[in-house]
Amino acid sequence: MYRKILVPLDGSQKSELALPVARQLAEPMGSEVCLLVAVDLGKVLFVDRQSKLPTDFEKLGNQQLKEAQKYLHEVQERLGGADLKVSIHVEQSDPRDAIIHYASEEDVDLIVMASAGKSNWMRWISGSIADQVLRTSPCPVLVVRPPVSNEPA
Repeated sequence: MYRKILVPLDGSQKSELALPVARQLAEPMGSEVCLLVAVDLGKVLFVDRQSKLPTDFEKLGNQQLKEAQKYLHEVQERLGGADLKVSIHVEQSDPRDAIIHYASEEDVDLIVMASAGKSNWMRWISGSIADQVLRTSPCPVLVVRPPVSNEPA
């Protein structure tokens, strides 16, 4: 039985493919679904420094965290219901680290996450968050693949 199911999200439709699967697993067991967004402020700030425009980095970071919180509240409303407990969490960290840390610290029983669907060469270059979570997770991981598309990658 799964008491806590973690669903990492990044705001994309692809990441939300994990939501129906998590709901389907959680509802019959009365499990809690924990929605997690990781905001890597270091990457956001690095990108903005490269633009050579004056930026208030603290303000930008706070804005990113507020947007993540707002997004999670919207997803919580869509997903939640009388039979489903949904909690939301925003972490300031690299997504891979945030997922593993949260799963370990909060005694998560299952991680349900979507694969980004990168092509093989992109996965080789950048690595897949799902692959890295699979290798280091303290609990089982269920990876939901995006629908197969005929479009070139």
